[in-house]
Amino acid sequence: MRIGVDLDDVIAECAVPYLRRFAEEFHVELPPEPGWHTLDEISEVSQADKDRFRRRTYDGTFFGELEMYADAPAVLERLVAAGHEIYFVTARAERRRVVTETWLRDKGILDHAKAVHLRPQGDFSPTRTLGRYDPTGSARYKVRLAEELELQAFCEDDRLISQELGKRGIRVFLFDHPWNRDVEGPSIERVTGWGDVAQKLGI
Repeated sequence: MRIGVDLDDVIAECAVPYLRRFAEEFHVELPPEPGWHTLDEISEVSQADKDRFRRRTYDGTFFGELEMYADAPAVLERLVAAGHEIYFVTARAERRRVVTETWLRDKGILDHAKAVHLRPQGDFSPTRTLGRYDPTGSARYKVRLAEELELQAFCEDDRLISQELGKRGIRVFLFDHPWNRDVEGPSIERVTGWGDVAQKLGI
C-alpha cells in the first residue's frame, strides 16, 4: 500500500509546544485540552500578532526541536518491512526542507520514506496573509499530490484535508485531536496513535 504520512501532530507533537510558547509570550491561559482551535478562542491577542508569532516561530528552530510520538519510528519501520511505501507529505513550505529533512534524519526515520514532499513556494496564494495557515490551499495541495502519487491511504490530523482526501476515496487514518473530533466519513478511520494504525494494517 502507498501511504501518505503528515508530520505535524501525526509523527510529532506540534500544536501543544507551539501553544505553550504562544501562551508564555502573550501571558494567556491555555485550556485543559489545548489545540489549534485554541488560537481562534484567544481574543486578547490580535490576529496580526498571531500571524507575526507564527512566522517568527516557524522561521526559527521550532521544527527542529519537536518530539516524535514514541511509537511512530517502530511502526513506520514495520510498515516498510511489510512492503508498504511511505511518503512524507507536509504542508510546510519548501523553504523549510533543510530543517525538516535534518530532523527526520536525526530521528532515524528519513530512510523509511520513498520521498519527502513539502508545499512548493509557488503553490501559495499571493492573497494569503503572510504567516497565516491556509487550510484550503493545503487541502488542494495534499489532494493533488495524493492523486499524483496514487496514494491509497493517508495519515492526517487536519479537519479539511482529511475530509477532502476522504471524498476522493482515499483511506484516511485520522489522528485524534481536539480540533478534529467532529470529522467523520466512510473513508475516515479515527486512530489514537500509531499502535492503532499498525493494528488496522495488520502489522
